[in-house]
Amino acid sequence: MTDDYADPGDLEPMPDYSADDAYEDALNLGRDVAAELHKLRVRKAAQEAFKAENEPDAPPFDAGTLGEILARPADPPMRVDGLIPWDSSALLVAQRKTGKTTTLLNYARSLLTGEPFLGKFAVRPIEGTVAFLNFEVSAGMLGRWADEHGIDRDRLYLVNLRGRRNPFTHPQDRALLADDLRARGTESLIVDPFGRAYPGKSQNDSGEVGAFLVDLDLFTRAEVGAKDLMLTTHAGWNGERTRGSSALEDWADVILTMTRDADDDSLRFLRAEGRDVELAEDRLDFDPSTRTLSLAGTGSRKMSHDAKRLDELVLAVVEQVTVTPGINGSELGEALKSVGVSFQKGDERKAARAAVDAGRLRIEMGARNAKLYFCTDLPRTTPNYPGGASVTYPDPTLIGGVGQRGVEEAELPRTSQTSTEALRNCLCGNPISDQRHWAGKDQCVDCEAAS
Repeated sequence: MTDDYADPGDLEPMPDYSADDAYEDALNLGRDVAAELHKLRVRKAAQEAFKAENEPDAPPFDAGTLGEILARPADPPMRVDGLIPWDSSALLVAQRKTGKTTTLLNYARSLLTGEPFLGKFAVRPIEGTVAFLNFEVSAGMLGRWADEHGIDRDRLYLVNLRGRRNPFTHPQDRALLADDLRARGTESLIVDPFGRAYPGKSQNDSGEVGAFLVDLDLFTRAEVGAKDLMLTTHAGWNGERTRGSSALEDWADVILTMTRDADDDSLRFLRAEGRDVELAEDRLDFDPSTRTLSLAGTGSRKMSHDAKRLDELVLAVVEQVTVTPGINGSELGEALKSVGVSFQKGDERKAARAAVDAGRLRIEMGARNAKLYFCTDLPRTTPNYPGGASVTYPDPTLIGGVGQRGVEEAELPRTSQTSTEALRNCLCGNPISDQRHWAGKDQCVDCEAAS
């Protein structure tokens, strides 16, 4: 009897087709990858060709040996002497409501007319147009302000973009704008402000901000053909530095910073620093009749505060010398303290010297060479004296016309310790003020006029 079941060890193994399948899969995958790579290469080549077709021809590199560069005709070193370099990118940093737009319009007017900028800095005027990309205020408002500045109506070109899509985010808009500005002969471009012109997502991203600024230079010079670029930005919380990325300050050739006085909101100050530029902070004065800004030459906010305090102290010193003629420096300090005037030690003598320099006080030498202070006897004509008589007074503290009994006493600055007991009487019984008495007059105004 035979066994119907074979020994498993005697059976031949089944063929293994898995290796062939894996090979086929790999082969198919390779063909698919090659096909997809080919598509990507074709797409990339097509994109590059399309971009090249629509881009203007790039100018040749500005390169040469040192000797070749030095042999070129020299550019002027400055557009605005001492403030804004030639062919530069300038950044105006301003606290809110400090007069940024007024400063920009003053700058545009100087570029077009050649008048000194801020009443101090010589300007090399342009021959073409100033273009103003206005992202912040309405067209009507900016136009009215510019006209009030007396700017040439045909040479300031306003592009009003508030409420409209940003041309820096749309290539077609950008190309149209660049062609328009180039056709108008734009030599100087103003972009106001950075925060609204910037197309990126974060103003604090130095990479994004830096790339935009490089692109803005490209737009200004390669696409528009302008020489000068002025970009504005708002100051941060402390009012001193730019809001957002420090890439803004790294990019600029010169930074102009406008600030307000913390104690007096009506005062504005400007400082500048950059390549070959170093302008110490100075106060800006404003002439509303011409809307012209000028540097006052009075120095920084600290110097302005110190000058204001000195002026106030000069008034207090003159008042005390009026009350007590012949007072010396030490007595003057004590007198000021007694009436509640605060000052640092030595400031009272500075104020007294300032009053002497201004001609309001004079000095006589007393015992032991002590300086004694007196009010200066400056004659003053009083045309409205009763009866048409004209007399002179040695009283520089009186304001306006005098001549009626009691007016001069009322106008003299006095403290509580100087009242009627400090007045002398004329023979007629009328009082004689201290000022008339110190001037050597022993009559009242009525008797003097009648004599």
